[in-house]
Amino acid sequence: MKIVSSVALALFLSSAEAFGPASPVNGNAFGASMQASRPSDMTMRVGKVDLARKQRFNNILADVGGLSSKDAVQSQLLSPEVGQLIEKSNWRLRKSMLRKVRAQARKVDVEVPPAFGVTPTNKERQAAEQVAGAARKAEKEAFFANLVSKVAAEKAARVTKKAEKKARAEASAKGKSGGAKAAAPAPAPVAKAAPAPAPAAEAASAKPAAGGGEITPKTIKQLRDDTGAGMMDCKKALLECDGDQAAAADYLRTKGLATADKKASRVAAEGKIAVSTAGGKAVMVEVNCETDFVGKDSSFLAYCDKVASAATKIDGDSVETLMSQEVDGSTLEEARQAMVAKIGENIQVRRMTSGGGDGKTVGCYVHMNRIGVLVELEGGSEDVAMDVAMHVAAMNPPYATPDEVPADVLEKEKEVLSAQALESGKPPAIVEKMVEGRIRKYLEEICLVSQNFVKDGDKTVGQYLEQNGAKMIGFKRLVVGEGIEKKVDDFAAEVAAMAGQAA
Repeated sequence: MKIVSSVALALFLSSAEAFGPASPVNGNAFGASMQASRPSDMTMRVGKVDLARKQRFNNILADVGGLSSKDAVQSQLLSPEVGQLIEKSNWRLRKSMLRKVRAQARKVDVEVPPAFGVTPTNKERQAAEQVAGAARKAEKEAFFANLVSKVAAEKAARVTKKAEKKARAEASAKGKSGGAKAAAPAPAPVAKAAPAPAPAAEAASAKPAAGGGEITPKTIKQLRDDTGAGMMDCKKALLECDGDQAAAADYLRTKGLATADKKASRVAAEGKIAVSTAGGKAVMVEVNCETDFVGKDSSFLAYCDKVASAATKIDGDSVETLMSQEVDGSTLEEARQAMVAKIGENIQVRRMTSGGGDGKTVGCYVHMNRIGVLVELEGGSEDVAMDVAMHVAAMNPPYATPDEVPADVLEKEKEVLSAQALESGKPPAIVEKMVEGRIRKYLEEICLVSQNFVKDGDKTVGQYLEQNGAKMIGFKRLVVGEGIEKKVDDFAAEVAAMAGQAA
């Protein structure tokens, strides 16, 4: 085995020598031959642009060498153009050029600046760019400052020109009206023009009124903030009242009364059920508007809360008494009229109901601002009353206890059930028992205390009240728009009618 290995090694070495010497460490198999064929004086490859620069430099150098004077070296060879030419060349050509420049300068005893022809470093380049950027920024700021001042001057000139034109028009109108009233002929216009005030003064006093002031966007906004009316309504009121803010506010209130009366006939079936409690008393108030968009408006909701809060301070459930209550310096009726003028819809406080007092426990629940329930208990707590109110809002039972069911309702139901039972052919005794059982079931369905509690289906509302030491007294339920006949638009009928008229 050793003999075979030795023979194989000898064959391998002999074949390696046959292929020639090994390649160099830092080259490829052809590195040696390529190095041998490369000329010893081979220089760096130079592009066409650098060749042109080299030719131009050699021409300048030849001209300077022919003159051989200090002035020629300083003015031509050390000029900024030559320095830029050297800087733009590649590093090897730049090194050769600088060497020749220094050699020529030494011949005439001229010192070459250290930075001549040397490419600036990144730090030097950044510093130069910062200086140039600061200069550009200052120039830009100065430009915009001049532009702003120019625009302001043009605007002021336009305002002055407009004021002068307005003053001339008003002066002309006053002159015409004065001439029409005078019996004798008016004096010459030139005599009147002399003592006339300056145009700027006339423009400043263009629209003063006897009891008011100038009508400007600022005064219109102030009246809008005070009254809540629209911008155009406020402008019209100021024009009618010669700029007097107080008179304009009275004008808007009067207009609001007329607007409220005009829109009172429109159907208002949307709105909110507002609830308020104070001193053991709870009230619910239904405030109506025409659309659900207004029903979500913040000013409308604030008015509803104001009405409900005032309702806790009166006795009884009279809406007329409620609307005469004064809140924040005006009655609720005046506030309603102002709201109608501001929003542009018919707004009405339709009804109210109250409960509590005399040791009763009262709780309220309002669902989505549209269904309100007020529950009165004997004993228990406000949370228990609110849970029962939630059940009433969901299930809408007609009566609270069997004692509240009217006798005529029970009698009518017995007649119907008896007729149904007699049709089965059962004896009268069996029919009577069948009717009694069905009446009990009917009462369980229509009475609150016998219904299964929505929050716990394993017990009735009556059992829930007993567990919490409470007894049902009664409840009141209000629904927004309940009982109001809404106008239903039949789009197909309208289209058909229009088509018939067109035919």
